[in-house]
Amino acid sequence: MKRMWTAPLAGAALAVAMAGAVEAASLKLLTSWNKNNWPTYAVLQQFLDNAKEIGGDTVTFTISGPEVVPPFEQLQPVASGVFDMLYTHGVYHSGSKGIALVVDTIDMNPLKRREVGIWDFVDKYYQKHNNLKLVGLPAQSFSGYHMFLKEPLSPEGDVKGRKIRGTLSYHGVIRALGGSPVVLPGSQIYTALEKGVVDGACWPAAGMLSMKHFEVAKYRVRPTFGSSNEPILINLDSWAKLNDKEKGVLLAAGRETELEMPWVGREILADETRELDKFGVKTLHLPPDKAALVKKAWSESLWDVARKCCGDGADDLYKLAKNAGMTD
Repeated sequence: MKRMWTAPLAGAALAVAMAGAVEAASLKLLTSWNKNNWPTYAVLQQFLDNAKEIGGDTVTFTISGPEVVPPFEQLQPVASGVFDMLYTHGVYHSGSKGIALVVDTIDMNPLKRREVGIWDFVDKYYQKHNNLKLVGLPAQSFSGYHMFLKEPLSPEGDVKGRKIRGTLSYHGVIRALGGSPVVLPGSQIYTALEKGVVDGACWPAAGMLSMKHFEVAKYRVRPTFGSSNEPILINLDSWAKLNDKEKGVLLAAGRETELEMPWVGREILADETRELDKFGVKTLHLPPDKAALVKKAWSESLWDVARKCCGDGADDLYKLAKNAGMTD
């Protein structure tokens, strides 16, 4: 596996790995996705594998998924300490200062994000508002999101008049292409497509295969847009109970996952694309003007969502990213 960004952090990870043995910390981790959505769960699995490789059994995890707590309700039980850690997406808690959602419109370069202070800004914001500390902010792949449909694009190259499933972050893109957003949990997409409740859906670029969406939707739209970033967070009180080695293992695993996942995710998407081709899924390409419209709508609408949910931080984060040349 190619690792373009790993070298600058190898020393820190090795130092943690070689530290003396201590009693293992056991952490309860809540995830917004199960393994049936493998391309997204793969980010968490990469983090767990890295923690094991770096620290052995220094930190162990008990995993609970959305069958225990629904994704949109997960922030509070982690913030209050019922669970120690959370793997999620910022849009799922946009009503609770989920500023990580807007990282999806910031250039997907993990080293530069840390260098210019974006990672630290998001970390401090969650600490201030949600009693949570950022451990990692990995992107799922080099490709972010896409739309898939039951029927081809219109002759004009849009989805005018159609109902498209999408959480809040997708609404600008859906409306820009003439569609009407419908908010549904990811677990309900298949049935909603099957029964005609929606005509298509927005989702990370990989996932049609593992969630079997290709059985009820035969068209995927390109180009993809944005980047899909899933924060890994820990309750501040749980964090305070850890010793330095345990903290080091978590932070090193978070960094390594940020550096590795774009390459891992690219391979997952490539494998999925080949399989979907076998199942007869067709790729549709937006006309250049519509593709430009999607890119613009994605950035503008997501920053607008961030300003509404996180007015005390969104403008400052925007300035930080804009001055670094990392967002439109």
